[in-house]
Amino acid sequence: MVGTILADRYRLIEKIGEGGMARVYRAWDSLLNRAVAVKVLKEQMTGDSAFVKRFRREAQAAAGLSHPNIVNIYDVGEEQGVHFIVMEYLDGKNLKEHIREKGKLHATEAVSIAIRIADALAEAHAAGVIHRDIKPQNIIFLNNGQVKVADFGIAIAADGTTLTCSDKIIGSVHYFSPEQARGSLAGKRSDLYSLGVILYEMVTGRVPFRGESPVSVAMKHIQEPVVAPSRFADALPAPLERIILKAMQKDPTRRYLSAAELLEDLRYYQREGESRARPPSTFETDDEETRVMKPLPVGQKERGWARLKKNWPLLAVILFLIAALVTGFIYFYSHFLNVPEVEVPELRGHSYEDALAILEESGLTPNPEVFYIHDDFIPKGHVIKTDPLPGRMVRQNREIDLYVSKGAEEVVAPDFNLRTEEEARIILRDEGLEAVWEREYNNEVAEGKIYKQVPSAGSPLSRDEKIILYVSKGEKPFRLASLIGRKELEAVNYLNQEGLSAQLHYEVAEQPAGTVVEQYPEPGSSVQRGDPVDLVISEGPPPEEEAAEEPKEKKGKKETEPEEEDENDD
Repeated sequence: MVGTILADRYRLIEKIGEGGMARVYRAWDSLLNRAVAVKVLKEQMTGDSAFVKRFRREAQAAAGLSHPNIVNIYDVGEEQGVHFIVMEYLDGKNLKEHIREKGKLHATEAVSIAIRIADALAEAHAAGVIHRDIKPQNIIFLNNGQVKVADFGIAIAADGTTLTCSDKIIGSVHYFSPEQARGSLAGKRSDLYSLGVILYEMVTGRVPFRGESPVSVAMKHIQEPVVAPSRFADALPAPLERIILKAMQKDPTRRYLSAAELLEDLRYYQREGESRARPPSTFETDDEETRVMKPLPVGQKERGWARLKKNWPLLAVILFLIAALVTGFIYFYSHFLNVPEVEVPELRGHSYEDALAILEESGLTPNPEVFYIHDDFIPKGHVIKTDPLPGRMVRQNREIDLYVSKGAEEVVAPDFNLRTEEEARIILRDEGLEAVWEREYNNEVAEGKIYKQVPSAGSPLSRDEKIILYVSKGEKPFRLASLIGRKELEAVNYLNQEGLSAQLHYEVAEQPAGTVVEQYPEPGSSVQRGDPVDLVISEGPPPEEEAAEEPKEKKGKKETEPEEEDENDD
């Protein structure tokens, strides 16, 4: 598709993305002289009228939205079976890349980003449009700092069906809601659940549910409770954690009522920070009525005292029970509650065995369940962090969670052999890897293709390790010998041996026939195999008859002149 011109104005320059239904290209609008993004429906989808209808509905739904945090739709069309949408070209990076770079975001930054996403969703929901695929890859940071929600790729108007397509789940498994995982109706609150997952990932640096397959992740969305984000983000403010957990309730009725309500809580948190225990709209209240007791008449009070004296054995039993409870509480407090406190030691960087010994010396107990996670800096088998954190005062014999390093997270180096540089960059971006580019001449591999990589394909590779890719600059140029003065056959044989193309031209010259009198490029020029070389071959000097023709004419004139004089004399 690259190089194709759609609607006589949109020239596709390069592919910049691909989803389940469509490919996205960077293109140039020749009419308005600006860069645009063109989403083209995949060929296998064009035969399905339902998919085509969905694709066109996306354009109609998204084109009606006008908001600074939503991507603008410029045009929609169809040409020779190619269905496409023209939209704003976003020059920036997505939120997923931003999270990978930072590991996790500060609460202030995460809330600022979430506010802009929620504002965009509130606008879309008000217009009856549900996104259904909110994920960090669809949140774009522009170079000017603006945040935009992109790719209403499976957005559907709220007055139409919002079921998944046949037996396929549409959306990104790590971010879609439990109702989407079941294949049920996806409403506006489904988008809020996805935004809750994004908030969770921003403050913790990880998604809430992981699995070996999309199906296992989907089942966790449905069945498993969410681990509190503060477990992975020690300094996470409690009000922000409550906002995240409310947005991620598995029952849609227990989530926020709307994006506007979530936006209100986020803005309230942004204004108040941790000075208030909880934003007002997130409180749950208990509206039980309070009973009002009427005062007793004086006579009834006297009868009550007489009844009390009559039932003194019962009173004695009650007093005995109270005394026993007080005694038991004092014993429990002195033996279980009044436990001396100790300080959690610093264990980061210690081996797991050393950490156990240090905890035992400190009067603390290690949790039998060890949490193993990847770390780029702490060696394998050494402690990364503890929960509670070092320096905290806890009761003696308290269980301490130990997070032990599994070493740097390793991936397998992809195979880049004979791939173009553009293809390699797409693979690197998808795998979250970086490369160092080396360009050298290579007589065996075509220009622009990769002929070597370090480490080799299939080798283990850490996330922060860069792959060295060697790109061919084509065959190494060499200096052209001087062919002037050589015979034609000798010169042509030389060019053929060097892989050059001989272009022969014949001219009359003083040099002997069949001799090279000129060449281009000139002797000593740099050339590569396949380059043309122009040779001018002498046809020999001009014939002698032509050279002598002019003097004979002059001699004839001298011989006739006396005859004319004789006739005049006569």
